[in-house]
Amino acid sequence: MVRCALTPAGTATLSRTAPGRGAWLCSPACLDRAVTRKGFERAWRQPLPAGALDGLRDAVSNAFESTDDEMREWTAAGTASDGPPPTKG
Repeated sequence: MVRCALTPAGTATLSRTAPGRGAWLCSPACLDRAVTRKGFERAWRQPLPAGALDGLRDAVSNAFESTDDEMREWTAAGTASDGPPPTKG
């Protein structure tokens, strides 16, 4: 999940630590649903300024793309590895 916050300049940014109210997104598809259902306006408790979400779509796509790449590299618990099993002592 990524957190979107509205900056004092009136643009949306991705940041876990940005001040103010945040809106959380679980996927790039959630961004489209949030825009359609006016989820950002409800989360931030104010109408969105014109152009507030410009560039947010690319930032969200990049954030989830890098996470997907990292998760593909992880192996599932209990799967065999290429090397010998670890031994004690």
